[in-house]
Amino acid sequence: MTKLNFICEFKSDIVLHSSSNTEGKVDMFDYIAGSNFLGMVARKYGDFGSDAFEVFHAGAVRFGDGHILEDNQETFQVPFAWFAPKGVSLKDALEKKELYNEHFLTKEQYDAFIQEGKQLKQQRAGFVTANGALVKVEHNYRQKSAYDKKNRRSQDSTMFGYYSLSKGTKWAFSVEMDNDKYKDEIIKILKSSKRLGKSRSAEYGRVKIKFVDKSNPQTIPQALKPIKIDSKHYIFLYAKSRLALTNNGINSYQFDLASLGLEESSQIAWSKSQIRTSRYTPYVAIRDNRDPERLIIDKGSVIAIEVNAGFDVKAYSEKVEKGLGLYLSEGHGKVVVNPKFLTEKNPKFDDSIKSSVALESEASAPKEGAISQWLKTQQEQEKENYKLLNEVKEFIKKHNVKNKKAQWGQIRSMCSAFLDSDRLYEALFSEEMVHNHQRGFLLHGHAKKKWDKSQNLIDALKEKYKDKDIDYHAFIKLLSIYAPKEDDKKGENNE
Repeated sequence: MTKLNFICEFKSDIVLHSSSNTEGKVDMFDYIAGSNFLGMVARKYGDFGSDAFEVFHAGAVRFGDGHILEDNQETFQVPFAWFAPKGVSLKDALEKKELYNEHFLTKEQYDAFIQEGKQLKQQRAGFVTANGALVKVEHNYRQKSAYDKKNRRSQDSTMFGYYSLSKGTKWAFSVEMDNDKYKDEIIKILKSSKRLGKSRSAEYGRVKIKFVDKSNPQTIPQALKPIKIDSKHYIFLYAKSRLALTNNGINSYQFDLASLGLEESSQIAWSKSQIRTSRYTPYVAIRDNRDPERLIIDKGSVIAIEVNAGFDVKAYSEKVEKGLGLYLSEGHGKVVVNPKFLTEKNPKFDDSIKSSVALESEASAPKEGAISQWLKTQQEQEKENYKLLNEVKEFIKKHNVKNKKAQWGQIRSMCSAFLDSDRLYEALFSEEMVHNHQRGFLLHGHAKKKWDKSQNLIDALKEKYKDKDIDYHAFIKLLSIYAPKEDDKKGENNE
């Protein structure tokens, strides 16, 4: 099998919808579906002559999904088997060893979590590298309107918006083929392709694709023996791409063992599986119509299979290497058997894994001077400060903050005493009983009497802690500085 590795760099924002709908709320992809790259090559469908069926339909050539690069490393979808306490970010859960593979948890352990006041939540968003670096793919939004050519102005009642992936990001994808007969032609077509996604005639869609000849394709570490849980043995299939599995050859959510390439001696362990599903109807522009609806197992799903203790994991991995199910040409069907991040109660990663994709040689990469780096850092910090200030002002306006200087001065003192977000939150709002009262500073004593009239504000401050997009400590500190000033302004206006 031949594998070609590519890097796709976004030269403008890219719009990638998860369906062909053009009205209503349309979900966005946070990866590039392999069908996009197949479509680029399919523009030269006629050039392949009698081989076109083999290239585009028979699965002999498979166009993989594109995933964002983090520090030159390929990423993969966070598995749905990962659970963490509600209100704890994925990053914090991983660092504090509060991230769990759900298939290892027992009823007794769930009861213990409940006693501790913890509620586990499935992790669904984000990507991770083989060495455990977490990546969140952000979308930009722009509001637009259609143009009225006759009156030379915006057209009435035609507002619409686009969510897009950011310009400048780099994405890795691969093309697998059973032989290298079509290698040169596919490389040539992909390297010459300059457009991707929707709204390509406007400001979106410009890309540059580079063939990476000397890359060292990253593999996800695997456990080559079945995993023993409660005297039974399992293997776990991680959906690295979307899967279109079958039951008796028909696309179905209730897939059978045959579609997984397994014998009847094995059994699907539905209770230990974490599967999310979706459906879509692809639109084929060349025919100007739609293909039949597809029932999809989402990328990141985990399928548990009960097997014999002597099951040959390595042989099975080789058997399913090309993919499982339907639509392999479009990047569907890629699975990893027993990835190590699913084989222990708390996921672990190998920190020694280095960059796997050679983007540019170090000699050719331009180096920023010390002053340029400092200016860039200052600019980024200024942007963060401005964003945080807007958050604070919006919060003050929304919740009609009225507490006086002395009360906010106490909060500011707490910020100086507790220098991280978690400790500050505990100091302010801990409900732990100490000496017959709650330990949180705002929940007992004189502070409680002064803040009792602002219960809605206290609830809002607690809720803000759950927003992991901001630095909670910095937010509270800035709020304690600006809130008294805003109250002074209100007093002056009333006078």
